[in-house]
Amino acid sequence: MRGMVGSRRFLAFIVAVGLLAAIKLLFDFYPGGFPLSDQAAAFTWPTIAAIVLLAALGLAADRSLGFPEPFTDAKRESRGFWISVGLGAAYGVVTVARDLIDHGVHPNATGADWDHLPLPWSIPFYTFGAIFLELFLRLGLLCVGVWLIHVALLRRGFRLFVFWLVACLVAAYEIIPYVSEDIAAQRWTAVALAPLEPLYWTNVLEAGLLLRFGWVAPIVFRLAFYLIWHVLYGGLWPGIMS
Repeated sequence: MRGMVGSRRFLAFIVAVGLLAAIKLLFDFYPGGFPLSDQAAAFTWPTIAAIVLLAALGLAADRSLGFPEPFTDAKRESRGFWISVGLGAAYGVVTVARDLIDHGVHPNATGADWDHLPLPWSIPFYTFGAIFLELFLRLGLLCVGVWLIHVALLRRGFRLFVFWLVACLVAAYEIIPYVSEDIAAQRWTAVALAPLEPLYWTNVLEAGLLLRFGWVAPIVFRLAFYLIWHVLYGGLWPGIMS
């Protein structure tokens, strides 16, 4: 643990947690109201503390597992950044295209419910969400899960098999609510096809980014995706079209 404190891995973690806390303070102490303030309030300090603690354990596991340390190889960082941005933006474009195909027009033009935040609140809100989710899913659940099975249980055996097994399990987190609805409605075809949905396999893809470039890369991926889907399409376009 002593060797990790002061490392670039640790400093990157402190920056991520500090940004998370700063945005939460903005949500708590902003003197006026803002859209989706009830959702922002749902991220309570105990919840954030629990996620940070899990992520801190994941940070130690990340080091023990020998995953790439952030900001130690300029060539790798540059390549990882642009690959993560490109893939995240591509996922955002695909998501926008699917939404337009489903609705025919932007939902804002139909008067349908639209939960995306407009600017400027979309920037801190979805930045918070991206960091929060990736600290929880990738640095927390993925790294801790791989360490428990690969190191504690299997004595460092079957590293890649364990990694991808845990990655596939963690990736299911975001599709569970939709799969649960399909099970309740007995839509078995939809249940069977759920792993083919972009929401699932892009989570697996993010695990691959962590394995290749380090745990910051999935955050970059999600920020790029949120920029296209939530900020530009979800938050900016309605303002332009109104």
